[in-house]
Amino acid sequence: MQPGDPVLLPGGSMTCPMRRARSNRALAAAALAALTLFLGSCGGPRLAEGEPRHVILISIDTARADHFGFMGASEAATPRLDAVASQSVVFTDYMTVVPTTLASHVTLMTGKYPFHHGTPRNGFMVNRENDMLAEILKRAGFRTAGFAGSFALDKRFDFAQGFDHYDEDFSLLVGERGVDQNQRSAADVTDAVIRYVSDEGVPDRLFLFAHYFDPHQPYMAPPPFDTLHDPRGRAGLVPVSELLRAAETSPAYAAEEARRHEQQYASEISYVDEEVGRLLEALDERGVLDDALLVVTSDHGESMWEHGEEFDHGEKVYQSTMHALCMFRLPGGRGGGVRSDWPIASTDVLPTVLSALGIDAPAGVDGEAVPLGAPVGPTPERPRFGQATKPWRGVETDPRWTNMLKARCVRAGRYKYVQTPYLGTEELYDLENDPDEGSDLLVTGSGQEAALAAEFRPMLERWAASADPLPSRFEPSQQEETTERLRSLGYLR
Repeated sequence: MQPGDPVLLPGGSMTCPMRRARSNRALAAAALAALTLFLGSCGGPRLAEGEPRHVILISIDTARADHFGFMGASEAATPRLDAVASQSVVFTDYMTVVPTTLASHVTLMTGKYPFHHGTPRNGFMVNRENDMLAEILKRAGFRTAGFAGSFALDKRFDFAQGFDHYDEDFSLLVGERGVDQNQRSAADVTDAVIRYVSDEGVPDRLFLFAHYFDPHQPYMAPPPFDTLHDPRGRAGLVPVSELLRAAETSPAYAAEEARRHEQQYASEISYVDEEVGRLLEALDERGVLDDALLVVTSDHGESMWEHGEEFDHGEKVYQSTMHALCMFRLPGGRGGGVRSDWPIASTDVLPTVLSALGIDAPAGVDGEAVPLGAPVGPTPERPRFGQATKPWRGVETDPRWTNMLKARCVRAGRYKYVQTPYLGTEELYDLENDPDEGSDLLVTGSGQEAALAAEFRPMLERWAASADPLPSRFEPSQQEETTERLRSLGYLR
């Protein structure tokens, strides 16, 4: 056990060795204070036994599922979330339906595919006809508070619909330390949430949304995390933009530098893990955590030179960016410690949260509530669909939907079928035997796979043709502000 690692108590709450080391008298006083605070917040309507009083939704941007210890990563250093996972239902086969921040988060908050909620990618407006999770919970009597880690979720794009309080105090601006959009650190997000709860107190019912952006490029975790996976840290690291050029002259050197970038990415994951743990510890102290439904997820993953996609996301629909993170912790950790292979997608999060609260999902939701427990019987082979958002230029010509010609996929059971219309290509993978999608069965298979592709092809094309997006428009102020700031810093003329 490392300093600061959480310790699970018999009741399911979390503490750490530093807190555990306090005297019994201090612990008793703290417990009494927490109990008093909790009882003081319970003056509202009585809830059904076991029904969550609060909802906490934590989104870790650009977080690959395979970089967390509880997801099987042997080199991961994620003790805080590993502890949460031991009290949760962990969905091992969670799929995001779109690998871009804003579009993915609107799906998370609406339960709809992007071609229904209408937001194709970052910088576009969220149509106000969407019924967002914060709006639904506000109508149900929740106080709603959101905390954004990145400008991609800025309120100017109307993402903040339904939030009573929405905090977007970005401290790291475009051009500083190489960042491409205004953002703030995980520590700043955690501090903002704790400050809010401390200043405002805990309402009878609280919906809390916290967005952590750090695993996004550039990977620059603060000390001591920057040297956690590589003692050299970022010293002498070749920029990602130069890796392809380096590979032309020295493939081995480029591969080593790519490995170092992945280690820096892993350091960002470890840093966020620590800050999420600090947030949950503070909510535990205030009597919120164990009375809440906690959801921890990621909007998408990150490609690391797989399939010709550099350290990035948005253009492909391979597992590196589509296999994301998702776990649900019920109040008190009830029924936790379950690993579920239920086929779940990001469209399913909203209806699952509402089902746990006894609230009907709005009409038009594409997802469905999934069981928050050990699966009973065989796992269903329900199809799940996804679609890319890049490239941004040259392929947005279909009048039905901006992303119509971009890469898309359907998954059912062990197989995944991929189309990229603007390239005129199709691929088929057996994820059970080839989870990294290294062997396209339409190229390497025995020929029988063509019949399987013939079943998937019309299924995916019917799904794509069902596009009926709410109107949206690009909001240019982000681009204009970015250009002006880069010019002021001397990056542009």
